Amino acid sequence: MKRGVLFTIIVMIAAISLAKYFVVNYVVQRGDSICSISQDFGISPSTLIDWNPDLTKKPLRVGQILRIPQPEGYIYEVKKNDTLSSIAKRFFTTVEDIMIANDMKNAIIYPGEKIFVPLSIIGKAFNDERVFLWPVYGKISSPYGWRIHPITKRLSFHTGLDIAAPEGTPIFAAESGIVTFAGKKAGYGLLIIVKSGRYQLLYGHLSRICVYTGQFVKKGQLIGRVGNTGLSTGPHLHFEVRIEGKHTNPVVYLPSSRRMYVLKKSQYGVGGK
Repeated sequence: MKRGVLFTIIVMIAAISLAKYFVVNYVVQRGDSICSISQDFGISPSTLIDWNPDLTKKPLRVGQILRIPQPEGYIYEVKKNDTLSSIAKRFFTTVEDIMIANDMKNAIIYPGEKIFVPLSIIGKAFNDERVFLWPVYGKISSPYGWRIHPITKRLSFHTGLDIAAPEGTPIFAAESGIVTFAGKKAGYGLLIIVKSGRYQLLYGHLSRICVYTGQFVKKGQLIGRVGNTGLSTGPHLHFEVRIEGKHTNPVVYLPSSRRMYVLKKSQYGVGGK
């Protein structure tokens, strides 16, 4: 009850009104945790971490101010050559939905502009034809198998699939599971490992980790952002599938790369096919 009263006060005096959402500035209190704060505000821990990336580096402290979006959603900063259509594809949603969420009169956007993407519109174009969802919408830049390493220039075996996408592109859980690792690891840079039944799913070279070790993540949930950390030549996601510790070709478990984005006919909008 005490938190409820405090929440009301904070919303009234500290919320920043932005389009069709607002950001609550919440002051951390004794006994708070990432889970308890997330539950109180009706958002996932991943959303809380995405808006407050320092949470993966330092423990919560009393008096710390956290930014919490209401309703739940994410910010994407427009990059050069981005279009509203390309951004919609990265969130597996439609241009129309993004325009409505941001009170946009047209689809013109500019580099540096910040677009709000509410959770409620994300995933409309996820393709669940196979075992896993595509964790990122992008272009395959390096397949699984033998290759000349782009940095060492030596013949080596590439144990995963590289998907090129602009830095900051959302990464979604390809399958539900438990996070067994979330941090920095050698050539992988910022890495997340999720245990999903007999599979281990690795997400490498991230710019931001939005989960913590021991967290349960649902299929299709945002878990991080595309980056260029570790041994990398450009922003991309290194996606790896292991079975009992042995790597295998991820494309066996994913829909066709030409069907990363599949929007059901009933959901076609401005961003359509």
